[in-house]
Amino acid sequence: WVRSARRRPSRFAPLRAPAGAMIQDERGILPCTNCIITVPQDKVYTVESFGSFFGLREPGLSFTGVDLCGICIALKSISTRIEQYMVEVPTKTKDNTFVKVQVAVQMGINKDNAENAIYKLDNLSEQLESYVSNIVRAAIPALTLDEAFEKKEEMSSQIQEVLGPQMLEFGFSVHKALVVDLRVNADVVRAMNEVNRQKRLQEAGVMAAEAEKIRTVRAAEASADAADLQGQGIAKQRAAIIEGLRQSLTNGHEEDLSTEDITTLLLTTQYFETLKDIGTKSTCKTYFLPREDEGDLDAQIRSGLLQGQVGLESMLAGGAGGGQTRQQQPRHQPQQQTMQDAPPRRNRRQQSPASHPRQSYTPPPAAAPTPPPAPRAPVTMQIQIPAGVGPGQVLQVQAPDGRVLQVQVPQGAAPGSMIQIQA
Repeated sequence: WVRSARRRPSRFAPLRAPAGAMIQDERGILPCTNCIITVPQDKVYTVESFGSFFGLREPGLSFTGVDLCGICIALKSISTRIEQYMVEVPTKTKDNTFVKVQVAVQMGINKDNAENAIYKLDNLSEQLESYVSNIVRAAIPALTLDEAFEKKEEMSSQIQEVLGPQMLEFGFSVHKALVVDLRVNADVVRAMNEVNRQKRLQEAGVMAAEAEKIRTVRAAEASADAADLQGQGIAKQRAAIIEGLRQSLTNGHEEDLSTEDITTLLLTTQYFETLKDIGTKSTCKTYFLPREDEGDLDAQIRSGLLQGQVGLESMLAGGAGGGQTRQQQPRHQPQQQTMQDAPPRRNRRQQSPASHPRQSYTPPPAAAPTPPPAPRAPVTMQIQIPAGVGPGQVLQVQAPDGRVLQVQVPQGAAPGSMIQIQA
């Protein structure tokens, strides 16, 4: 019985409203009467006499009037603390994206109008949700999703400006209205992240291209400056060579060389220097094409020198190959006797056994066959037809292995074009 008595609340204890409610029923400090009350610091009491509003009581000790067992006087209290209400409003943006807007409304009662706060509103949460939803659904559809995220502060100010005067009529003061979150579907969030990622990649690609452009431009400018300086050096070198040639050729003579003679000598010198530079590189291949100009003395000299060099190399290569052939010829060709050099056969019946004894004949050992020489691998070359050479004319081309080939220009081939041969 003692345990059950402890569990049952006392009939003289004040009634408590559910957690989160702002309005509660109260009782006095004396049993069986509400004539004397103590009001806490964070509350305001209303006194009702026979169900009619009689007055407000501030924090402290107060006398409400004559009461018998709570029949004459009833008490209600409302908290003066600022409380926060969370409202979630589903809506759609201008770009047809469904979002859930979470708004936190912080408000408390207005002490000058506490009577309306207690008696006018039946359900504060539902009333507040209706007002906030109306404001949010009027603002969000005019904004895109990105604009909604960017203008959260403006939306909070708009909610506070519209909601404040409306709630003030019911005895509540709105201190702050905050848009704390915009909840979007996970697929939309991933899509937005992918859009931002691609945008960043695009910006990175543009910046990389700009950097590459700058490097290319700088490299081209450096190459142009180097070519300019190289050209100036070559010009000074040629001027010095021309002056040296003029002085060396006219030393002790009064007559001066003409510009054409000096130019011809300079070009010939540069030609042989170019041949020298080409010959020093093992990976370089050069093809000499004759020029059909009988009056070009320099071309005839060069052609004669090249033909002589090629002929000498061919003779040296042929002599080495002929010696090997002569050494190997006895093995390739077996000894044969003609009918005139062979001794006449005698009839076996005319030969006597005594004068011609039987001798054993041992045939000579057969020579091992010599393997045929390895076939030469075909060589493919590309030749540029020089100026002045037309279809049907014959060109002399030197192959990389030293052979001199006669190539006839095919029909339809124009000067400057490339033809391909295989030898």
